[in-house]
Amino acid sequence: MAYCVGEYYERVEDYDLQYQNQSERDLPFWKGLIEEYHPHRVLELACGSGRLGLPLARCFPDLIIEGLDSAPQMLAAYRRKLESEAPEVQRRVILHEGDMRDYHLPACGNFDFIFLPFNSAAHLYTIEDQLSAFRCTYDHLAPGGRFIVDVQLPDLDYLSAALNRPTQLYLEDEISDPASASTLLIYSSRRYDPCEQLEHMVWIHERFSEQGENERCLTQLDLHMYFPRELQLLFLASGFAVEAIYGDYER
Repeated sequence: MAYCVGEYYERVEDYDLQYQNQSERDLPFWKGLIEEYHPHRVLELACGSGRLGLPLARCFPDLIIEGLDSAPQMLAAYRRKLESEAPEVQRRVILHEGDMRDYHLPACGNFDFIFLPFNSAAHLYTIEDQLSAFRCTYDHLAPGGRFIVDVQLPDLDYLSAALNRPTQLYLEDEISDPASASTLLIYSSRRYDPCEQLEHMVWIHERFSEQGENERCLTQLDLHMYFPRELQLLFLASGFAVEAIYGDYER
């Protein structure tokens, strides 16, 4: 058995496989907002490997989409996928490696739509991190532009289990991977710090090949849990006005 310890976002193939069905849930939401607001230049913070950016670029031929991410492995995967796209899509997608807490892009002040999807705001752990990211984003918006953040609301039963049973191991998913003729088992354990509102997660990705070979990788991931009023105050403290709050992807 091969065993490794690494960073969660270094394992892009496992990440893409784990969340391969997420676009069925949230991509229509983002498409709907773009159809409603008709932006010309869009910035996706924590853009990852292009799960949202590429289909949006295909769907809206007049849209310029820029992506920012701090994980080089994710951006490298995004660029590889982009190479398979039509030239007109490639011309409209621009990628940047950077930290969403402190970035300055050439189109600063010209983005009319900036979004932070799929709970990626949970990587802003401190109040200083959060204010820095939101104020930096405010500076990058064009007048009248919009900043949309998608976060997971705290589940009190889930957090109670993470607080009171931190050593318990959960089987999150079992996924067949036809590309590598293997099966991926995904486990997690969770520990919640209620004072800092931080969930400390340990992920175990275990892959079994048809030949019986086995690889296990251990990674760690911390997530800040936002409560609704806290997020509203964060927007207001950063200069924004809150236009709408939605409870799910159906709005």
